[in-house]
Amino acid sequence: MNAACSPRRVFVLFVLFALAGAMRERGATCQTQTPRTSSRVAARSSQRAAVNDKLLAEGIAAFDRGDTSVARDLLERALASDSQSVEAHTYLGVLADQAGELGNAERHFAIAALRAPKSPSARNNYGAILLRLKRTREATAEFEASLSLDPNQANALVNLAQIRFAGNTSEDMRVAAELFRRADALAPDAEISRALTGIALRRNDRTQAAEHYQNYATRAATANSGSVTDSAARAELGGALLEAKLLAEAEAELKAALALDATNTAAVARLARVYLMRKDIPAAGRTLEAAVARQVEAAPIYSLLAVVYEKSGHIENAIPAMRLAIQADPQSDKYRFQYGLLLANADAPAAAVIRLNEALQTFPKSARLWLGLGIANSRLGKNDEAVQAFNRAIELNANFAQAYAYLGMTRVEIGQYDEAIRLYEQALRKDPDIAVVHYLIADTLLKQTDADPKRIETHLKQTIRMDATYAPARLALGKLYVRTDRPTEAVAELESVVKISPDLAETYYQLGRAYGRLKRPEDARQALAKFKTLSDTQKQQEQDERREIVHRLADVLF
Repeated sequence: MNAACSPRRVFVLFVLFALAGAMRERGATCQTQTPRTSSRVAARSSQRAAVNDKLLAEGIAAFDRGDTSVARDLLERALASDSQSVEAHTYLGVLADQAGELGNAERHFAIAALRAPKSPSARNNYGAILLRLKRTREATAEFEASLSLDPNQANALVNLAQIRFAGNTSEDMRVAAELFRRADALAPDAEISRALTGIALRRNDRTQAAEHYQNYATRAATANSGSVTDSAARAELGGALLEAKLLAEAEAELKAALALDATNTAAVARLARVYLMRKDIPAAGRTLEAAVARQVEAAPIYSLLAVVYEKSGHIENAIPAMRLAIQADPQSDKYRFQYGLLLANADAPAAAVIRLNEALQTFPKSARLWLGLGIANSRLGKNDEAVQAFNRAIELNANFAQAYAYLGMTRVEIGQYDEAIRLYEQALRKDPDIAVVHYLIADTLLKQTDADPKRIETHLKQTIRMDATYAPARLALGKLYVRTDRPTEAVAELESVVKISPDLAETYYQLGRAYGRLKRPEDARQALAKFKTLSDTQKQQEQDERREIVHRLADVLF
């Protein structure tokens, strides 16, 4: 479902809203008597009109109180008295729609639009049922005709905006946003704010998305709309906000989804991912464990619990959690892959090879599992076997960017830096959004004495633009600034690393060098003292950094 109102809700809400217009136009649709009509004929016509008016009034009253069978009977009798009654056709169209009789509804609304072509509401109603019937081109024509008659109709604006939103081109998004804005000015509504939020997200406009979301959240807090108060819809929007890295907004929306339905698996998993992106491991753990306690026992929950346990240093809990994920969804190669990666990172790469080979018996054409087998063999120091597995993954999926990146890492291991960079660049051509590959290119270039510093700097800055919290890229940039005698810039970058990841030993060594060049001896002394304190953990930090690269490339979390 997109971020706009559902077709069902658009039709029911706005057709009913338009009925007020139909009632106002009632006098214009009645037949008038000519002077040549005899008094007796005129009397009979007047009597029929009175009967018709009474039947209509009683039918509408029955409709309003929800007595649909009585309403239908009275309105059909009114229609028998006057087969061209716009009001009777309109209400009977609504009743037919409510009963799921779309063909009958379309017939009634078509007649109403034919009999009252200058009625904005009649044209909008007909467009709405055409939209329900997926006759989009005809529906568009009716909505445009309705708006040409009266441009200030929130209902017709929203219906037309929904069609443009579904078009999904940049121009469609622009027009849809304008139509929704006009509708919102006329009739502020939580669903319109939600639609505008969705459009801003599609257009990658995070600022506008955050602004529209705040309007939506405020309105949704007091709205009675079925869509607004639907847990699945709110979880969907929360997921879109998460993908746009609007974490505060995603957290609020996902919590709202869980308040409506605490068993919503998607909302639980996405909320845990919000906390993982913030590196708030305890909050992610509490969210997932609370869901399990509520018996929300689904594969995505256990999978993320395994990630939480691994990141918090409780590998003994991560492995059984991952087994539960596989047990909950045995047909998923993703969880088998994640299990293999977990074993490899738990210093059990031989066990990972065994499990991944077992999984490949079931899923022989899974590029993801071949990738995992390559990673496990690489951890075992079996470079040739790793290369074979990565190449097999690429045979199965020629656009598998991660496999090219891992192949590049195997080339670095044997000193083939130019070939590694070529493979990294190929990975970026397949998927330009993997920030860590830019870092890998820069890191490889730093290993070469004749590398162009500007090229290194470009890749490191690109990594940071794509992921400002990735400390290794900032540390590498700080080191580059030290190497190229730019101590002021080095200090600024390295101090930002301390804020993000205060326990990286090498950061303080490089800071000590930069402070020394800036004639800040006391700062240099303190930085080097901190480096000596942390230097015993340097090897572990290097291993952790490699694990982090593996996770980012493998895309386990997201």
